Amino acid sequence: MSGSSSVHSGTAASEEWGMPSVGEIGTVGEVGERNEVERAQPQERQRKHIETSDNDEEESGNKWSVSTLPITSYGGDGDGAGGSGRRQALEAKMERLLKKPKARHSRQDEEDLEQYLDEKILRLKDEMNMAAQKDIETLNRRLETGDNRLIAMEKVTLLPKVISVLNKANLADTILDNNLLQSVRIWLEPLPDGSLPSFEIQKSLFAAIENLPIKTEHLKESGLGKVVIFYTKSKRVEHKLARLADRLVAEWTRPIIGASDNYRDKRVLKMDFDVEKHRKKAALDSAKSKKRRKAAVDEEKHKSLYELAAAKRNRAAAPAQTTTDYKYAPVSNISNVQTGIRTAGVGSTLNNNDLYKRLNSRLAKSKRSK
Repeated sequence: MSGSSSVHSGTAASEEWGMPSVGEIGTVGEVGERNEVERAQPQERQRKHIETSDNDEEESGNKWSVSTLPITSYGGDGDGAGGSGRRQALEAKMERLLKKPKARHSRQDEEDLEQYLDEKILRLKDEMNMAAQKDIETLNRRLETGDNRLIAMEKVTLLPKVISVLNKANLADTILDNNLLQSVRIWLEPLPDGSLPSFEIQKSLFAAIENLPIKTEHLKESGLGKVVIFYTKSKRVEHKLARLADRLVAEWTRPIIGASDNYRDKRVLKMDFDVEKHRKKAALDSAKSKKRRKAAVDEEKHKSLYELAAAKRNRAAAPAQTTTDYKYAPVSNISNVQTGIRTAGVGSTLNNNDLYKRLNSRLAKSKRSK
């Protein structure tokens, strides 16, 4: 009885706690096969659910009751095809989120952008023309009234904005197409009183012009070339700006005259070199230099003490009287010379005797008159 009661109690406890009975366990081999099948299938865990009961009968028996809730787990080796598919979907979603979207610009967007840039350059052009006109009016009032307190500052105030636009490389074509160089020419022109614009305006605008791809048609349309040529010739322009203006003029005139800026295309004049002629000339020059040095030494030897003292004091001295000694007499090569005839003047044919007679007659007349 005790054995059967213990088995019965163990079976009841196993049924109450959801555990298999002794008869259900089977042999060791069956247990191993069952474990392998359970590994292949999703496992069910048992969660304890504790409930309190108000019934006195339940309190006398089992006060706590446990209910089993199946919880499916997909971990470990039981992932299968579904888990890998979800993981790939998650990775693809993360890649789409992290990947930056490419901006697609349509033709309409490009046209709108070009129109916006054109309007921007045209507004700046109007502002530059208005600023130049206001400065001219201010200078005219100062010339009329003589009030030196009137200062033209409109162009200087607008200069930073102008330079920021001119220095943008992406706006170069828009600047040239909308003829902004015409306003630049107006800013660089001499003022009504004959003075040049401020040095800051000259320096900034010339530096900006140098970086623009200006062509011949742009110069014709804007008239900028004439002003730049004026800066090359004016003596009031600072030296560095004058050299920059010369370089700009040379660069702009090169395509007009058909010259190339490539050094390989440069025409170099060539001439045959005569070695013998060069040697003879070098020997002759050396002989002349020796002769000059010898003459200088002889001159130093024949100087008087007075001349030597004057040379030491770096003063001029009266040349000393010297006697000349000739070694050879010159030979005359003039033929048919009348030694008795000497001209008395230009176009005169009188000889010495006739001239002497006339002088005596004049002297005699002067004595008689006295």
